Amino acid sequence: MRRLVVIGLALLCLGLLSQPAARADSSLQSVLFNVNGTTQTNSFAGFNTGSWNASTGIGTLTYVFNPGAAGTYNFTTFFDNQLATDFYNEFGSVTGSPAAGQSWEIGDSGASAIYADAFAGTLNNTNMLPGQTSNYLLDCTGPSCNGDAALAMGFHFVLGANQEALITLTFSTSAPGGFYLTQTHPIDPLNNSSSSIYFSGSEKTQPVVVGTPEPGSLLLLSLALAGLCLIKGRRLVSAAI
Repeated sequence: MRRLVVIGLALLCLGLLSQPAARADSSLQSVLFNVNGTTQTNSFAGFNTGSWNASTGIGTLTYVFNPGAAGTYNFTTFFDNQLATDFYNEFGSVTGSPAAGQSWEIGDSGASAIYADAFAGTLNNTNMLPGQTSNYLLDCTGPSCNGDAALAMGFHFVLGANQEALITLTFSTSAPGGFYLTQTHPIDPLNNSSSSIYFSGSEKTQPVVVGTPEPGSLLLLSLALAGLCLIKGRRLVSAAI
């Protein structure tokens, strides 16, 4: 009986070793934000990250841009996510039509101008990595090969007096509908199924939200007003006497 158990375990181990290597989860390699000419790299300062996983690069980021003056503004993003094993066998695609003022770009993070374009805030609405030839283990040469895909999206908008922009950026593992960019790692010898992530975003102009005083602040204000009224009342009484 014991011998049968040992044989069974040995067969199980052999079966596991013969399986294809599991795909790695999505991971965020680098990120760039250009907020109307001010750039920040690999930092989410100023963003609401409550629904965002900075390790996997999946979730939703929001940013409120309030310049304090009416005018025309730009907001540009760049994301280099890694998918599966041998991440350089990736390609991109675009679905739908961008909204007015919305721009985008797909390209190889190192072999194309996508990073420089995002840094300058001048995305060209072009897919430079459309995925035509597998680049498994870097065994492909030429402009038609898959590569290390990166996705960029930008917004050009006008704000009036007392207006701000709410920027929403979402990466998901299912197609969101509407306009979105897709980054895909196809089936290859190390991955028995393809994997994709989807990038969508929006800009919404809204009135500047004036903060509501804290209850404690309201209490202090009330006490201060009451004190002023008391002092004023005493002065009036003194003057009458």
